[in-house]
Amino acid sequence: MLKLVLGILITVATGVGSIFAGNFSMGERASAVEYGQGLYKISACDDWVKVNISAGATGEHGAPEGLSALTGVVISSLDTRACANTEITVSAVDEENNSLAMYRTGELVGPADIKLQIDGEGRLTSSIPSSVYLIDQNPQTADFTITFVNPAILANSVGRLNIQTTSL
Repeated sequence: MLKLVLGILITVATGVGSIFAGNFSMGERASAVEYGQGLYKISACDDWVKVNISAGATGEHGAPEGLSALTGVVISSLDTRACANTEITVSAVDEENNSLAMYRTGELVGPADIKLQIDGEGRLTSSIPSSVYLIDQNPQTADFTITFVNPAILANSVGRLNIQTTSL
């Protein structure tokens, strides 16, 4: 029995040691991102937040017939009370990971990021004027719809949406 217990302890210790020292890669070899041994702390103000694109009707907002402009972004299930005193940044990138500006400010293409602030009482605001994009909240679903007044890109240009948080 003692040999069995010692054998299990050695196996577990060896297995745990190899897990902590392991490396893994993501992506194709030429552009792979490698993660190795180290300590990473990942935290978020909310357990589950979803970000989706909102596309307009085809042929509107400067889009050619048959294609839709990216008219906004929907942030779903955001608990603003849990995320109080937080800034949220939403950005879009194409398939090659290049930043995409999602809206126009007059004749100029706007910055690539949407920056939203949640104050200490859980109210979501933006430092960007409402002439650029509008924020609508559905309190029943905790969905926030950000609609661009002047969309800048086609919806099919977006390869991925990113959401990041930082403390205010």
